[in-house]
Amino acid sequence: MADQIRVGNSSDDSDWEALARVVAGEGSPKDDLAVKRWIDADPASAALVAALTEQFGASAVVPPSPEEVEHALAAVKLRFGAASSAALPSHPSAFSLDSYRRRWLDARFRAAAAVLVVAAVGMLWRIASGPSSNSMQPRAVSSHYATAVGALDSLRLPDGSRVLLGPGSELTLADGFGTGTREVSLRGEARFDVTHDASHPFVVQTPAATFRDMGTVFSVHSDAGDGARVAVTSGSVAVQSAGSLSTTTLQAGDRAMVAAEGALRVERAGVSSDDVAWTAGTLVFRDAPVAQVSADLRRWFGVVLLVDPGLGGKTVTSTFQRGDAPREVGSVVAALLGGRLRMDGDTLRISAPASVMPR
Repeated sequence: MADQIRVGNSSDDSDWEALARVVAGEGSPKDDLAVKRWIDADPASAALVAALTEQFGASAVVPPSPEEVEHALAAVKLRFGAASSAALPSHPSAFSLDSYRRRWLDARFRAAAAVLVVAAVGMLWRIASGPSSNSMQPRAVSSHYATAVGALDSLRLPDGSRVLLGPGSELTLADGFGTGTREVSLRGEARFDVTHDASHPFVVQTPAATFRDMGTVFSVHSDAGDGARVAVTSGSVAVQSAGSLSTTTLQAGDRAMVAAEGALRVERAGVSSDDVAWTAGTLVFRDAPVAQVSADLRRWFGVVLLVDPGLGGKTVTSTFQRGDAPREVGSVVAALLGGRLRMDGDTLRISAPASVMPR
């Protein structure tokens, strides 16, 4: 490694590794000297190092997932690109947690290396060029998170709240999240562990309903045409159906279903292990309508479920694991509906025994 860090234009991963070691408090005298020379050459970087060090101490106990790192890396590139034409090393793989795990076994270092990227999202910072603007300026951004079919991902939002995002799901943060508002929109499934702030309620928007946190851990399920469901693990949640002016408060252990047309059904003390089984990779159906089964199978297994209209009024009660083969899942669903399965590529066609479904 050179005697001076070259974060701006270096293609050598060792420069970033040295900075990570210094942030983690594990730097060698040579590392410390290299970072000092980098700061002396570019005073704006002093604020960056200080902020990263502070952020590491506050939030790097649990290193983020590789998906979080990749998302944060894209955000950092966007911010730095406006201020400097050479803000990051040219190899994104330098930030791969997997590569760091291979080369560095120390957990504290791994966390620091990840924070170099992820802290940028949490702090909403940017480095501005020019002699009169060497400090970090806060900037509100919109953030969008998405998981692949069958994948779960844990997220840490800028306000400190934690989210477990279910398979094939999308979470979008409103503009200014963490500053003037804490509003998100969800498609799919997510569990929220919210950092409570009475002056800035945490709000989850879905097409069928709005869920307002009141100091809570809760799960929300929302798919187009399937309404929305919420299960409250702790704290309380206020539910407001789309088009309604009234709200219903759920306490720990309560769950509610909101139909696509807005009808609300509450089950007091109705939460069971089935409601949170998805967080461990288990998909549970209990008297689930075909519309719900179809939406969940698309997100969990990447298949399209087409069911004969004559079977559409039936329900499904079964349990599947994330790694199950789609054909096996389709066979079980067909048997429960009393139909016959034909699989065409990624499409599961279930027909009534005496009919043939059109192509």
